[in-house]
Amino acid sequence: MARDAELDRLKAAQGAAFQRKQNAYQAQQTAWEKLSSARDEMNRAYEAKQRAYYTQDQAWQYYQSVKSHNGPRIDWLNSQQESAFQNMKQAFDNASSAYERRDGASASMYAAEGHRYKEESKTYVHERRRLVEEIRSARDKFQECKPAFQNAKDYFSSTEDIFKSAKAEHKRAQVEFKKAKAEFDACVKAFKTRLEQVRASGKKRREDKKSIAAKAGVPFQYRDNVWISKDSDGNTNIYFGGVGKPDGPGHGHYVMDQHGTVTYRRDPFDPHGAQNFEENRREEATRRMAQIAINRWARSATTPRVLQSEDSDFKVSVKSGYDRDHDAIVSDIVIIDRYNKKEHYHIVIDEHGNELFSEWRANPTKKKKP
Repeated sequence: MARDAELDRLKAAQGAAFQRKQNAYQAQQTAWEKLSSARDEMNRAYEAKQRAYYTQDQAWQYYQSVKSHNGPRIDWLNSQQESAFQNMKQAFDNASSAYERRDGASASMYAAEGHRYKEESKTYVHERRRLVEEIRSARDKFQECKPAFQNAKDYFSSTEDIFKSAKAEHKRAQVEFKKAKAEFDACVKAFKTRLEQVRASGKKRREDKKSIAAKAGVPFQYRDNVWISKDSDGNTNIYFGGVGKPDGPGHGHYVMDQHGTVTYRRDPFDPHGAQNFEENRREEATRRMAQIAINRWARSATTPRVLQSEDSDFKVSVKSGYDRDHDAIVSDIVIIDRYNKKEHYHIVIDEHGNELFSEWRANPTKKKKP
């Protein structure tokens, strides 16, 4: 197929568009990998945040449970401790009064009673302190979990921002890839369309060349591979059968004029020379046909002119009879060359085989129908 500048341009444009598409695809893949990595990291951060939240919530629930359990007991212990304290105070006041009354026995009894209430109050205080410490310990554990959850929450928020940014970048890369792919597809379509046009044009040129070769009579086996050029005078040169290419070494060469008449005919590996010009070749062939007609025709009685032979190139007709001018029986032979539209060959011989005359005569002009 012959080179076509527009096809070459479209091929180059297709190649450039393909490279842009590949670059855009690679950018999209890179963006996708970043997006996938960001999503994985965000999911891990979310799971870590959920674990931290669970730990914190468990600590909170435990703290609330301890408060709920210990609170009422602490309230009861406070009331009991207050009651014991008041009883202790009353007992020691009574012991002091008895002592002032010099009632030693009563003073000792009230003093012992005051010490019992004092010990009772201490037991309430001790248990209350233990319960309060349990609440404080549970609260401290809950407070210890809060920073871990906050850190996990903050880290998840940062990974979420990175994910959103990667998602937006991937979306932009997708848009660029779709755009580059659309441009590449358009280039492919344009190239294919032009290629079909070039192939159709090439096929038509080949068919035209084959038709010209057939018209010129190029042997059938060469018609699919001929090289044709035209001269400024309108002559068409047909080359075929060369080594390696139609016009290679040993090529055949036919020349056809603007009227479709072959004026030069040299087959592959035939010698160059004047014998290849068709006018010489046709005249020689015409004379051969004349000799054949002479050899085959019987010189006897007068007969009307009859067709002796006919093929794709020549038509031979003969008439024999007495000729007054020569006072002899003569054979009048007319040979028509189908490729020579202007003239026919006319030869007359006597009964002894002597050529009385031979010449080319103009063909009669056909009258146009009114």
